[in-house]
Amino acid sequence: MADVDRTHWRRTLRWTAVLLVLAPLAPGQSAKTPWRVEDVVRRERFTDVRLEADGSHALWIKHAANDEKDTHVATLVIADLATGESRPLTGGTEGVTTPRFSPGGRWIGFLSSRALPAGTKKLDDAEKGAQLWLLDRRGGEATLAARVPFGVDGFAFVDDRTVYLVTRDAASAAERAARTRKDGSLVVEDTDRWRDAARRLFRLDLDTKALTRLTTNDDHITAFAVAPGGKRVIALHDQSPSHEAEGNAPPRTFLHDLATKSHRELYAGVKSQPVRFVWRPDGAGFYALRPQPTVDGENWAALVVVDAVAADGSTTTPIAIDWPHGLLDASSFSPTRDGFVTGLARGARPAFARYTAGPSGWTRALVEPIDGRNVFALHVARASDRIVVFSGTASIPDHVEAGRLEGASIVARRALARPSGGYATKRIARTEVVRWAGANDETVEGILYYPHDWPSDEATPPAPRPLVLVTHGGPFAASYDRFTERWSNTPNLYAQRGAFVLKVNYHGSSDYGLAFAESIKGRYYELEVVDMLRGIRTLVDAGRVDPARIGLVGWSNGAILSIAAITHGNDYVPDHGFTFRACAPGAGDVNWTSDYGNCRFGASFDEYYIGGAPWQAVDRYIRKSPLFRAPDVTVPTIIFFGTKDSAVPTEQGWQWYRALHRIGNAPVRFVLFPDEPHGLKKLSHQRRKLTEELAWLDRHLFDAPPAADPCPPGSPLDVAERTASFARDGAAFGVRDAGRLVPETVVIGGKRIGRFEVTRAQWRAFRPDYDVPPGTENYPAHGVSAKEAQAYVTWLNAGDATMPWRLPDEGDRKALESAKGATRENTLALWVGHAPRPSEASTLAARVASLGWRRALRPVGTGGPSVAHRGRERILVFDVGGNVAEWTSTPSGLAPRGGCAVRAGDARGESPPPPAFIGLRVARH
Repeated sequence: MADVDRTHWRRTLRWTAVLLVLAPLAPGQSAKTPWRVEDVVRRERFTDVRLEADGSHALWIKHAANDEKDTHVATLVIADLATGESRPLTGGTEGVTTPRFSPGGRWIGFLSSRALPAGTKKLDDAEKGAQLWLLDRRGGEATLAARVPFGVDGFAFVDDRTVYLVTRDAASAAERAARTRKDGSLVVEDTDRWRDAARRLFRLDLDTKALTRLTTNDDHITAFAVAPGGKRVIALHDQSPSHEAEGNAPPRTFLHDLATKSHRELYAGVKSQPVRFVWRPDGAGFYALRPQPTVDGENWAALVVVDAVAADGSTTTPIAIDWPHGLLDASSFSPTRDGFVTGLARGARPAFARYTAGPSGWTRALVEPIDGRNVFALHVARASDRIVVFSGTASIPDHVEAGRLEGASIVARRALARPSGGYATKRIARTEVVRWAGANDETVEGILYYPHDWPSDEATPPAPRPLVLVTHGGPFAASYDRFTERWSNTPNLYAQRGAFVLKVNYHGSSDYGLAFAESIKGRYYELEVVDMLRGIRTLVDAGRVDPARIGLVGWSNGAILSIAAITHGNDYVPDHGFTFRACAPGAGDVNWTSDYGNCRFGASFDEYYIGGAPWQAVDRYIRKSPLFRAPDVTVPTIIFFGTKDSAVPTEQGWQWYRALHRIGNAPVRFVLFPDEPHGLKKLSHQRRKLTEELAWLDRHLFDAPPAADPCPPGSPLDVAERTASFARDGAAFGVRDAGRLVPETVVIGGKRIGRFEVTRAQWRAFRPDYDVPPGTENYPAHGVSAKEAQAYVTWLNAGDATMPWRLPDEGDRKALESAKGATRENTLALWVGHAPRPSEASTLAARVASLGWRRALRPVGTGGPSVAHRGRERILVFDVGGNVAEWTSTPSGLAPRGGCAVRAGDARGESPPPPAFIGLRVARH
């Protein structure tokens, strides 16, 4: 919203990719820990950086995994740029967006859907939305700025007492009537209802909480920026609910003069409207950032350019940035007191430049890399030279630093943070930016990851390796020379398996100029697939890649092109000679005739890239659709989709799966993620996607697939195998009898039996030479033989024979097992997170046993109580079914009974527990 980059012309999120210069492994890197799926799922991101006007502080949003919400939760962080110290300002499980400093410095504002304060009237479901919250810099918790019934779409501070925000007015009569009738019917693209829900500009008085309407438009304000002092607002107004789908009725730009209550339209008659507005710090004008395609309105591929606009809108002057590929994107633009700083599109390695206004025009100075790291984001304070800069490479995860901008030089840098700690413990693949002759013999750029075990000295090159071709989404997007590991693709997990990984910035990608971006208009697949296959050929001819072991991975447009490489590859590169061994497309189209109407922007996208509507180009739609070539597909394919994907409709996945499964020429697996949109949000779904994908590649691409691990990530066994040992301190359990520590007993079903298993401290009272390391006193005695168990009972009776001690019999065992309720018994099922199959149990048991007793066992009572009742009295006993098996008297002699840490608790045919996990419980007559 306010001061927002509205780059809606891209088909999908810019799945920023990675990569960098070829470099030797760092000293000691070979000893670093391997990558796991969990490392990728739990990655951190920093976004929405905002600097205070004087540059003293910065805000950003930290996105971190939250297991309770099963997603990444956004937390607001503030940093003191002078000291480098940062701290969180918000907590909990409800995220925040849109952080802002008020001009006078009193307030920090943000949007959140967190619960309203106690005593506040609840909003009904039809009115809910993000609310504006304020943090007083003088101290205290965040407070609700005002109760806005339909939520706040965006806001901007005018001063410390006033906020401008966008929301809608009260529900219309038609909406209220439908709600009363409980009529949830929807009229698609209902223009009347859309106008009833117009998004207008309001003023909020922070002292009185009064909300005053400033505009009376009947359309939707989707982006706006407020002039210093608040007298003018420049805003983008959407005109139609069908614009995204069809590209008709483009938005309009209006400059609102709030003092005169008038407005002036800018860019009238222009279809490619600005997407972001940024006022100059002195208020003398503003900058408008807009797409510039060859054909006005065809914004699927366009340069980003910038205009200087007078404060009253009377003049609009394009700024000659003197850069062939245009700006990096609208969000990379920051105003300065004498001009602006912006990112510039430059292939896989963007540039940043400072532009300064002078008498003879604009001058440009490029910002230099930092210690060999590329600059990817540069945020400048509006009233000082203070900055926050993000820099890194494919081999160096992001550094976030404060500093000053002297001319185009970054000086006085101070470290602020590194997302995920910079993955300091992980081995990171070395990478190289590579180029080759692609379609039309034009240069195409890609980024190559080397296998983790590939030697830096290639005097004797290893045998050729498998290749995973990872294709970015878009098409108008690019893979950058920046470190990233994410659920959609994870190069280091592939490289760790011994594969090369290649990312291709194919024809149609952004950052390589307008001609390159528009080259695939009406020619979808025809150039991109050539680029991909020729990239593979370059690596095969270099002796690095085995042409018979190629895997394809991609999401969205990356999935579309992965499938197209299989179904259309020989059309564009006849007899290419590669064997695709596995394909893992996520959210990819296969039938353009159905995409046209089902995708939320299908008509506009398909007409641009395929060339016309289906009824205008029937043969072309059929020819471009992989569905109609399904009989020729033999490549093992695993398909991923969210069930609520409207960017690439879920039905596309069903069509591809059903065709491949029905024909039967290719192994196929289809994984659906409930309630997920185009990108996966839940940690559990991201984890499942990567786990499924890697298992598929292991099986079909890497030739020696390991058996699927029945122990899921995050289970106690998985955690124990990755973490240090632990011990719990505490006073020794038991009771004193004639100075001896002996077990406590309770009565259940008329049987007196031990409340706990015999502990190590109790066993040491019997055997003084028994080693009990500090903190293990209450662990169960284990590795106890039947003879030793009987000797222990004899020893107990030597001290007190008034109520003789004995080992439990089967009747005691039955009484003990009548107690119910323990849910966390220490069994194999607990370690694994589920009841393992009989065929898996022995392998998993060996893994638990290999942890050693201090980690595999737990202090007695840890698993919670089993409860029996005697009248109204509750009798608690512990570890009835787990921890160690217990010696029990049977008609045929002593035998171990009950579950233990290495048994699943399955009474139907389990083998006896290993001796190291047998202990005892005692009973009394």
